[in-house]
Amino acid sequence: MGKKTGIVLLGLGAFVLVLGLLSKFYMYDRLAVVPLNQNTVSISETAPGEDAEYLDIANGLKISTGPLRSVRVTTGDPDLSKEASDELDQDVAVWNSFVCTDTPDFDCASGETPLSGSDDTLAFDRHSAEVVSWAGNVHETGGETQEDVFEGLYFKFPFDVQKKSYDFWDGTLKQAVPAEFEEETEIDGLTVYKFVQRIEPTKTGEIDVPGNLVGGDEDETVTADRIYSNVRTLYVEPVTGAIIKGGESQDSYLEVDGVRGATTTKATLNYTDDYVAENVEEYKSTSTILKAVQTTIPLVGTILGLLLLVLGAVLVARGSRETETA
Repeated sequence: MGKKTGIVLLGLGAFVLVLGLLSKFYMYDRLAVVPLNQNTVSISETAPGEDAEYLDIANGLKISTGPLRSVRVTTGDPDLSKEASDELDQDVAVWNSFVCTDTPDFDCASGETPLSGSDDTLAFDRHSAEVVSWAGNVHETGGETQEDVFEGLYFKFPFDVQKKSYDFWDGTLKQAVPAEFEEETEIDGLTVYKFVQRIEPTKTGEIDVPGNLVGGDEDETVTADRIYSNVRTLYVEPVTGAIIKGGESQDSYLEVDGVRGATTTKATLNYTDDYVAENVEEYKSTSTILKAVQTTIPLVGTILGLLLLVLGAVLVARGSRETETA
């Protein structure tokens, strides 16, 4: 009886051990990927009572103040994802990001031109989240279209985020800028890593404006430099790489011969509380599953499997000696 039990335990131990190893080296790689059919809407707003200041170009270069709202619609394209994956011989996802920023009462679906907006389609690695060069990558903003300009991270951070800096895309500079790790903290009980991307004042172009916007006469037209600066703060769930909470504090202005003129955008926008709560609820469960597959199941499987193998071997050996004695 002891020998038969030992054989059963040897088989069970081998099964549990293999299951633990498969969980870490097979199952995790298949679960730790971004979906192809992504469909989310995120909203960022100025805080209640904190108005933004901005240059309304569409209304005759008028300086305005008031609340702002930014809507980002992110959708995945499974067909384009398969096409890009086949072309690149790499597992990639193709997502589209439509961003519309204007006053809270502006209808982003109206077809009218918002204060600022962009429409990006790009391919990125489903595991590392790094943008990949592909002919279908398109960046559209302000009536201009550019192809394959993206780099770094765009939609999210990689799975298994490390406490280091990552290059994160900035649509105004049209380049990736380091987002530095600052601290580990919590949002509603969910562990997150805080990253901060600091963009120092940088010239992004030129614009002809009335002189009174840069300290001159209203009747004259002056070519001014457009200066852009920003501090972007991202709270990232480290297992999935998902951005749970995000915000930016932008300070952009006109400048002539090094002298600051009118402000073109001065605003702080953050994810709404409702959207952050949705993210926390979704990624608490997702991160728990991935952690179990990556660490808990392999650890328990390895320990339990080895114990069963040892116990089975002891029982088999004991049973063999009893048989010989008999």
